[in-house]
Amino acid sequence: MTELQKLRGSEPASVGLALPTTPRMRYWKPAPALRGLVSGYHLYAVTTPPGRPHRDVFQPAWANIRVLLTAATDWRVRVGEGAWKPVGECALFGPSSQVTWSESGSGIVVGAGLTPLGWARLSKFPAASWANRVEDCDAAFGDVIAALRPLLRGAADDDALPVLFDAFLIGAMARATRLDSAIARLDSALLDPANTTVGALAKRIGITPRSLERIAARAFGFPPKLLLRRARFLRSLHAIRRAEPSERAAAIDPGYTDYPHFIRDAQDFLGMPPRAFLKLDMPLFAQSAKLRDQVLGAPAQALGSG
Repeated sequence: MTELQKLRGSEPASVGLALPTTPRMRYWKPAPALRGLVSGYHLYAVTTPPGRPHRDVFQPAWANIRVLLTAATDWRVRVGEGAWKPVGECALFGPSSQVTWSESGSGIVVGAGLTPLGWARLSKFPAASWANRVEDCDAAFGDVIAALRPLLRGAADDDALPVLFDAFLIGAMARATRLDSAIARLDSALLDPANTTVGALAKRIGITPRSLERIAARAFGFPPKLLLRRARFLRSLHAIRRAEPSERAAAIDPGYTDYPHFIRDAQDFLGMPPRAFLKLDMPLFAQSAKLRDQVLGAPAQALGSG
């Protein structure tokens, strides 16, 4: 019996479940043809006693498509201080500048992280219209994802999932857009701590500040100034996560004028001080952060790649 079949049980997912007693996850890199379009694929599997939901959190991230392999899973999320809302069988987690709190029953979810360029290839809508939102994926992509869902649910084992994602997304993202080059340059520039102002960012990319605003809204979901703050904060958050406690203050990005400046950003992006956030009991967040480092690489954390 395959690993995924063990997770589901011998019966179809809609009939019965056999899930691990501790949270389990996998990460995979996409095919080379999807480099720059898809940040990675992930699988989360959790089980909970009746009446005791699993609680976790997603860091600010680019857009993610997430498909429940166990369609009956009771799952709800809240972005920042927003209202709780149920998550459907196929959900789009839009680009976010705040944490997304999660409560769920037993279940398995598989997902694909879209880069800003991947969003521009796959969706006709500006990313800004989906920022800090979780909605049904068909609302953003029409019926494009509909054909993929039954294939994922019928996968023989874990390692069939990235193969299915690759085959589907290579075709769905094949058509280039006229903004591809500028989006890719902006994506790369946000990784560079030397870019600290909107003017410097526009100059680095070789476009006007007005064009930069349009591209940021279309593919990234936020104004350039917020994108710079977000990238700086995520670089710092994951630097202190990796650092020894005594070295954390020195690990933050040099773009911060002082540690209180970093704390103020933490309140905006996390809703709490960073040390309080990192002390929370968040099993999937802790495991996924380590796995993303190993599989996708540490730079992925700086922009919130899922």
